[in-house]
Amino acid sequence: MPDTHLPRIRELLVGHSTITLATAADGRSWAATVFYASDADLNLYFVSDLKTRHGREMHHDAHVTGAINHDVATWGEVIGLQIEGRTLVLEGEARLRALDAYLEKFPDVRRLFDRPKDDNEKIIASRLQRAPFWQLTPSWIRLIDSTKGFGWKWETKLPP
Repeated sequence: MPDTHLPRIRELLVGHSTITLATAADGRSWAATVFYASDADLNLYFVSDLKTRHGREMHHDAHVTGAINHDVATWGEVIGLQIEGRTLVLEGEARLRALDAYLEKFPDVRRLFDRPKDDNEKIIASRLQRAPFWQLTPSWIRLIDSTKGFGWKWETKLPP
């Protein structure tokens, strides 16, 4: 992967907070948006219960695709990422590292996690402590930046 695009990809991962994941099962596709944190190796970490449709589908078939972008007013402003990769539920130390990355990215969630204000926040904090943390490891990424010209894109396969 040319180093020239890595900083921009990392910048977009850090600068955005949600990814819309696409899963599939039994010939039917599904999309769900989740909050995520990322690391220097381009892995994404997110929380998703196994009872959700996308959680069940990722547990059955780890292959997912995703899109990260913000809303814009014109085609010439489109900047984002398309990602293809595999997911897995993290356990032990890997889960704790993902939780730390997540809480670092979302200070409001850290506050809720460390110091819940009321019973509702206590429930959320308790669920977060037990919730499955997932890792999405990209195998392919497309960087889209229409500010460089309509439809400009760069893509690469990543090592497993």
